[in-house]
Amino acid sequence: MSLQLLSVHKQFGEKQVLRGIDLFIEEGTFLALLGPSGCGKTTLLQSIAGLTSIDQGQILIDNVVVSEPGREIPIEKRHIGMVFQDFALWPHMNVFEIVSFGLKLRGMRGHELKKRVVDTLAIFHMEEYLTRYPHELSGGQKQRIAMARAIAPEPRLILMDEPLSALDAGLRDEMRVELVRIFKQLNMTVIYVTHDQAEAMSMADEILLLKQGKCEQVGAPETLYKEPVSEYVAKFMGPANILRKQGEPVPRFIRPDDIQLFSQDSQAVMGTIQIRSYLGHRYRYFVKVPEYDDLIEVTHPEKIKVGEHVRIFIPAEKCRELQSV
Repeated sequence: MSLQLLSVHKQFGEKQVLRGIDLFIEEGTFLALLGPSGCGKTTLLQSIAGLTSIDQGQILIDNVVVSEPGREIPIEKRHIGMVFQDFALWPHMNVFEIVSFGLKLRGMRGHELKKRVVDTLAIFHMEEYLTRYPHELSGGQKQRIAMARAIAPEPRLILMDEPLSALDAGLRDEMRVELVRIFKQLNMTVIYVTHDQAEAMSMADEILLLKQGKCEQVGAPETLYKEPVSEYVAKFMGPANILRKQGEPVPRFIRPDDIQLFSQDSQAVMGTIQIRSYLGHRYRYFVKVPEYDDLIEVTHPEKIKVGEHVRIFIPAEKCRELQSV
């Protein structure tokens, strides 16, 4: 299914939470809603689900208006699956009962019901856990069951609110790959809320970056990383140098990996290493260059002493002008 938002606004009391959100995504797109706490991600997700009404604008699913002021199509009629941060598994039900719950509400029974549950669990390699209860499952297994419950009724749209945040780092990485595989296999449209830039970059086809309830930029992960429209986007999407010089009204942006250290080029400038940290495969340096207001971040494979003078080359073709903030 396709999803479209037209100038969506939402206010709680005096606080404007969503301010004119416009969006269109095609069927099968994995969209990450990205931004810091309080930027409006969850409110936007709940508005798409029909759990929160909107004050202005429209939300359309497959070109049908499902939300506008004074009119809301109930969540159960939107053909939406939801996955929550805390899994929300009923402790008194076993895996079969949990995954079959939504199917039974839709009138499915007997052999068809059991086949759908087993087939869905097989996608997550969990078909052998039919009789287990939540307290008998690991965190990763619980997450897979929550996902299976959401997709068993074959929804047109999956909404996920930071579903991996309760898992440890290693399991989060594993589940990221697993989820992308599954949703691409099923060609489902996914809206995925996260505050983690790396998670959004590694999973999403499109990212919508929110700032105080407004869409700061929307596009492919590569676009937001390489071609940010503002300093906010540049910094949120990863390590970024914002180059400011006296007399230059517009700051420029460049990623640390695009700066060359120890270049012999005539355009290289002198600097002094102020801070060094080890990243595993490279070192991260912050270099003081007299021409620039802020320290310049650079990555380099070799170890250099703090306080040492170095040359750095900032290629002009890698720099991008930013909007002033």
